[in-house]
Amino acid sequence: MGKNSFDVTDLKKWQKQGIISEKQLETIIKQENIEIKPSAEKKSGFNLITVLYYFGGFLALLSFTLFIGMSWDDFSQWARFAVALIAIVVIGGLGLWLRFSQKFETAGGLLLFVATAILPLLVYTVASLTGFWAEGASFYELRFAVLAMGLISLAGAIAVTYYTRFPLIALPAAVFTHLTLIDIVQMIWGESFLFTESTAIISALFILFGIWMTIYKMKNYAFWVKLYGLVWFLITSTILFFDSESILFGLLFLAVYLIMAGVSLFLREVMFMVFSVIGVYIYIFNLVFDIFEGSAIFPLILGIMGVSIVLLAVFFQKYGKGLFHRRSEGKPKPVIKE
Repeated sequence: MGKNSFDVTDLKKWQKQGIISEKQLETIIKQENIEIKPSAEKKSGFNLITVLYYFGGFLALLSFTLFIGMSWDDFSQWARFAVALIAIVVIGGLGLWLRFSQKFETAGGLLLFVATAILPLLVYTVASLTGFWAEGASFYELRFAVLAMGLISLAGAIAVTYYTRFPLIALPAAVFTHLTLIDIVQMIWGESFLFTESTAIISALFILFGIWMTIYKMKNYAFWVKLYGLVWFLITSTILFFDSESILFGLLFLAVYLIMAGVSLFLREVMFMVFSVIGVYIYIFNLVFDIFEGSAIFPLILGIMGVSIVLLAVFFQKYGKGLFHRRSEGKPKPVIKE
């Protein structure tokens, strides 16, 4: 029998993507006599270990961000370059060792996520050393340097995602894509481009792209892309809504989030419903505030809104499973035969 061109990691990935069933996975492993090394890591899911993993990973990234904000100016350009390079090499190397050698896939993946998020800092330090990034220049004057930083960082994030298959790295990839697209918009429209409006459109594209990824069996990666798009869309659309005095724009804001509720039911995804409810309540709160500001009825209306949120939570607990859990359709997949 010839040597297999795949390993158990690929098989498990295909099983998670729905390409093969769990039974087919077991059959292939048995027929091909594939050796499986037991994972030293606790099964993923919502448990104490996973919470500690993600808390530690994001805390490490936050601490590095605070370090840059508080002490970055105290270092020379070469020292900044050394700090960024050493951080990426050490954290990234430790992540690779944990994920691929020690089989701590989530722990290693989170450290690789941190290393990927630091990548733009390394690009920035190189650009500063070469004079490509001029100190004190405006965002518009640095548009070509920002474009280079965004593209290089995005390429790095895509490469790490492809090599590690760790879904969370899709989040910094989304951030780098956002930075690149905003910079391109600025290059097209000039220094006075509309950041909020541009970000609202870009975040909507992220949401649509995330839906496409979900349809094409990339659900784990799509989650972070959709979450990033939904958060930015909520922020920017709310800013535009509060700044606008147009009734029609307010109705459009409401309509968008009602449509989002329909999308949530169609795709059976709770995440869209959560943001839909937030958007609808923002509209109602703004409407109530405009109409009943200074009135004794205002606290009463707020109380009614609070009670309705509690009832909504009860409704979700009672009917959420039927609304959002996908049901298996059709016949079970046949076992693949050689």
